[in-house]
Amino acid sequence: MMRRVVAGAALFMAFGTGCVSVSQVQTADTLGSGKFQFGIEPGVGGAAVISDDVGGGSIYYPHVDLSARYGVSDSVDLGVRFGSSLVELQSKFLLTDPRDPGKAISLAPSVSGVFLGSGDSDSSISYVNVALPLLVGFKTSGGSEFVLGPRVTGTRLSGSALEEGAAVNILSVGASVGYALRVTEGFRLMPEVGVSVPVLGEVNTSQSDSEVASGFGGGFVQFKLGFLFGGGRPINSSASIDSEDIDHGTDDSGDADKDGYEN
Repeated sequence: MMRRVVAGAALFMAFGTGCVSVSQVQTADTLGSGKFQFGIEPGVGGAAVISDDVGGGSIYYPHVDLSARYGVSDSVDLGVRFGSSLVELQSKFLLTDPRDPGKAISLAPSVSGVFLGSGDSDSSISYVNVALPLLVGFKTSGGSEFVLGPRVTGTRLSGSALEEGAAVNILSVGASVGYALRVTEGFRLMPEVGVSVPVLGEVNTSQSDSEVASGFGGGFVQFKLGFLFGGGRPINSSASIDSEDIDHGTDDSGDADKDGYEN
């Protein structure tokens, strides 16, 4: 029974890790208080393995998600993404001033996963993926944004049957590069490429001590084209807000209101 659980867990690990999105498909800037955004994210993912023992191989597969995000405040967004990425809860915390017309830096932690259990045989498999991306956005005068997204990801897969169990933990690093093109006030088109590489792993079982592994000889790559619907933050007037104004929390523009937005 335990062998069957471990085998099933390994297969689910391979499937789940490849399905989790390694792309953000969102700007580093937040939406703004009270703003809502809906996204359609079609794309393709790929997994590659390069080994001295068995050579190399790769596989590609479609990857489609839907997303919804809401601006809780000018500096905080909350959202959800579901589809090929399973169910992912998202958040974003803007670290720079929302009125800054040139850049935006934010942390965008997210968590996704699934749990499968059977009461009859007292067996279960769970999968959890926690990502911590740092999003760095460079804004253009037209309201578009070039986004860099280095990230660290922790993945845990565990399985149990009766009184026996096993768990696999993997630490991965990666990055994404995207461009959110502002087509209209309520629509942005965002192509993005992301990569993720496992760097450290640990295996625990109820019958043996933990084992640490590294050098997986492979990783994941992903391309997505995001269709983002929603007003988002209006374009700031770059000529009216300089670094001194931001530092002192002032704005001498006659065209922008007190929070740095266009009227």
